[in-house]
Amino acid sequence: MSSRIGGFIGPLVFAVVTQLTGTSRFSILSIGTFFVVGGLLLSRVDEKEGIRVAKEEDAATAIT
Repeated sequence: MSSRIGGFIGPLVFAVVTQLTGTSRFSILSIGTFFVVGGLLLSRVDEKEGIRVAKEEDAATAIT
């Protein structure tokens, strides 16, 4: 689902910024901003906690 949204929003932002600024340089910077924000969000993910929660969910569904 998120790849479909990204496949829509990325080109849309690129096109809008190009139309507003008249150059694709700022469009590339705006897309680069998505990567930076995504990297910052991913750096906040606690993998060990996610694994623990996933195991708990698996155990809960195995019981029922």
